Amino acid sequence: MRLRDIAESYGQIDEPAAGLSKAAVRQQTGDMANQARRANNQAQDANDEANIKAAQEYRGQLRKRLAPTGIPSRMLAPQSPGSPAQ
Repeated sequence: MRLRDIAESYGQIDEPAAGLSKAAVRQQTGDMANQARRANNQAQDANDEANIKAAQEYRGQLRKRLAPTGIPSRMLAPQSPGSPAQ
């Protein structure tokens, strides 16, 4: 076994590829992982915003469907003439 083989097995030689150090490779890997995370977060934020908007519109439609409040029921269903309540 040569000295280079021993040094490589213990990670003492800093050349994963020609001209690159292990630190540079780690930094590139980290940068790529962060870019992927940012892209995923942006997509998730866009989905969240779309879901919130859809939920707001749905609640607005439900509100429109409800009977109006503040109007007395006697105005909505007037009594016929000659009934005892008159």
